[in-house]
Amino acid sequence: MNGTRKIVLYAVAGVLISLIIVAAMFVSGIQFPGTTSPELKAQLGTLMILFTDAPVNLTHLNVTIDSFSILGDTGETSLPFTGNRSEVSFDLLALQNVTEVISTSYVPPGNYTKMRMTVKQANATFQDGSWTTLRVPSEKIDIIAHFEIKNTSTTVILIDMQADWVAISHSGNLRPVFKVKSVVTS
Repeated sequence: MNGTRKIVLYAVAGVLISLIIVAAMFVSGIQFPGTTSPELKAQLGTLMILFTDAPVNLTHLNVTIDSFSILGDTGETSLPFTGNRSEVSFDLLALQNVTEVISTSYVPPGNYTKMRMTVKQANATFQDGSWTTLRVPSEKIDIIAHFEIKNTSTTVILIDMQADWVAISHSGNLRPVFKVKSVVTS
């Protein structure tokens, strides 16, 4: 119970720090690549996607994502990765109590019910030093989550991606479990 409380506190602290960083970036007037005209920005809300992880029984879980999109009222919207990258790679286990910003994008306001990511490759390193390439049978992983994007507001989505240890050890499939938190700021 005490460990869970610490994880929650770290997650809340991470979200707050992320919000402060985002607010500072917007206040400073930093232009993001691919931003649109001021008239169109007034009709869009901002969405920030972050990943984190809770501890599991692996030493490394490397994941490369080459597309990320959200689905809702307005259809499917592809999101660009931060830093003009064509893909994002990370060791999920290195994200314990920290976050990795995947995308900060202007998106149409509306209700969204799903996020979808395409996993280009994944591998797991076990505690004994052995490793295996993981499969994602459809190459796509859907994350079911309801969130709303409002005009001129920022919505921060924190995705806690946890490996399904049984699926990795027995079948070699990457079947993560997701916990999603959504925070809307002005």
